[in-house]
Amino acid sequence: MRIGLIEFLLILAIASLTVGPRVALFVDRWMRRANRANAMAARRRAEYAAQMAAERDAMLKRFRTASTVFGVGILLVLVYALGFRPIDTPPQIYKAPDLRQETGAMQTAVSTDRKTQLELGEYQGVDCIRAKDGLLYAAAWNGAALKKRTSDLVRTDGGHAAAILSVEGELTGFAFDAAGDVWLTQLTTAGGTLCRAKHDSWGAAVERVVTQLDGAPLGALSAVEAGPDGKVYFAAAAETSVKNGLEGALRTELLAHTGTGWVYVYDPADRSVQRVLGGIAGASGLALSEDGRTLYVSDLGSRCVWAVDADARELTAGGKNCKSFLSGLPGYPGALALDEDGILYVSYRWARSNWLEKNADSTLLRGIALRAGQNTQERLFRCTADAPCAEAVSLATGAWEQTFTGLAQDSCAAVCPVESKVYFGAAGADSLLAANR
Repeated sequence: MRIGLIEFLLILAIASLTVGPRVALFVDRWMRRANRANAMAARRRAEYAAQMAAERDAMLKRFRTASTVFGVGILLVLVYALGFRPIDTPPQIYKAPDLRQETGAMQTAVSTDRKTQLELGEYQGVDCIRAKDGLLYAAAWNGAALKKRTSDLVRTDGGHAAAILSVEGELTGFAFDAAGDVWLTQLTTAGGTLCRAKHDSWGAAVERVVTQLDGAPLGALSAVEAGPDGKVYFAAAAETSVKNGLEGALRTELLAHTGTGWVYVYDPADRSVQRVLGGIAGASGLALSEDGRTLYVSDLGSRCVWAVDADARELTAGGKNCKSFLSGLPGYPGALALDEDGILYVSYRWARSNWLEKNADSTLLRGIALRAGQNTQERLFRCTADAPCAEAVSLATGAWEQTFTGLAQDSCAAVCPVESKVYFGAAGADSLLAANR
């Protein structure tokens, strides 16, 4: 049977009237379920986002709390470490010495030309220089010794250097006596020792002569001088720890200013040790007049040089029979040396520190510096290129002859005049530096 257009349209109308509402109802229900599902998913997403935000906020709060506690803990540790941690040498109040006026002495620059320097090869620092029979001798740290620190007594003629003896630790000073023996001040972590090497056995044996006094270690021995009568004078910088060597002991005393440095005399005839001068705020250098009657002593913290009768005993720095030969120095004096013309050369281990001088009456701030460590202390006393590294003064007239500047090192540890030149030794230097005089 053929269905016409009219019949087909009627069939569609009837089908739409009977089936359409059911389809519409089905679509409506489906849309409602879809909307409910979307709403539930959105709520779940919102709930998850809120939960994540809460967890994040809680984590941030815990982190901030932990950070605050950690920061407060670090601050308390720093406060304790820098302000309250016990130290071996608590600082003492003292009055900073005045600074003297300009002397008008001739200014001389230490040469930077390698041709004028005496190379020492593998050595990393010089603590003492002496001249004998036209040769230069230097106490130098052997940088090739990797396992432990050793120091050598090095002899040079300007062409090459040769070690003639070696000791464990630091060789802080040496001097030749009239018999040709060499006296040494040795410093290890156990303390100081006064030693002697016979002139006929250099390099073979070093005799330990004095290791303690009244049952206690000698401490940080810094210098030695042999008199024409055979007596040997030696200095202990201060009663402080020697674990960081002589430089560390001197820096500690410079900050603490305990005034516990001593100069002793050893008499080989009866093997006795006596106290010559005490109350020194860092005994760092010795020099003996040619006749052996007057002993000159560097006082690091007081920025002066004392002059005492070599035969005197149990003196106190600044007390009876102890006068200041030089005072108000522009740096902290170290090694001393006398030439044949009666000129005294004073080396400066470090330049004068304005911060230290301003805080002479503050044990708190200097205590903080003592606790801060070696690097901080080195920055406090670092020498500048224009600061004097040494000066020369006439013993006869008291007139200042020369001022030496331009030493490109942190510390001038040694000085030695020889003929027309003055040689300098410095911490970390691999050569002897020179200047004309």
